[in-house]
Amino acid sequence: METQEQRSVITGNEGAPIELNDAVSWTTNYRRRNPNAVISQFFGRTILSKILEQDGCLGIRIYFANEKHLSGWQSFFVGVGNFFIKVVANVHDEKRVVIVGVKDDGKDQLPHSTTSDAAPAGEKTFKLMAGGSASNVVADRSHPCPGSAGCPKGKLSGGGDD
Repeated sequence: METQEQRSVITGNEGAPIELNDAVSWTTNYRRRNPNAVISQFFGRTILSKILEQDGCLGIRIYFANEKHLSGWQSFFVGVGNFFIKVVANVHDEKRVVIVGVKDDGKDQLPHSTTSDAAPAGEKTFKLMAGGSASNVVADRSHPCPGSAGCPKGKLSGGGDD
C-alpha cells in the first residue's frame, strides 16, 4: 500500500496586517462587553524568540484560557447566559486577538497613517512612529482554532493528550 507524503497546512505565512481602525473597533467592542476583564497580554522578546527559534517552529498560536475552573452551577449559568446572548439577543460574535509590537517604555508600536501625495487618492500610507526602526504593524487575520486547517487536537485545545 502506497502512502502519500503529508504536507503541512501551516506555512509560516499565516496572519496579515489589519487597519488600525479595525483593531481599535474590535478591542473597543471587547472592552464594552467585558468591562472588568483583562484586555491584553504582553510577552517579552526573549520568550517569543525562544519559541520561534525552536526547530521547525513557523509562528505562535495564542490560546484563550482561564486560570480558575467553573463549578457545575457556574457552568450551567454560563451556558444559560450564552444561550440568551446567542439565541434570544441574536448576538453572534467572533472572538478576535489583536497583536502589536511593544516598545521598551511599554507603549504600543502603532502605525501612524497619513495620506501622501505619492499615494493614489484616498489610499493610506504608513510612516514610522517616532523612535521606530521598522514598519509598525497591528496584526490579526490569524487562523482561529477550531475552524482552521492545522488546529491541534491536544491538551491545550481540549482535544487529546498531546
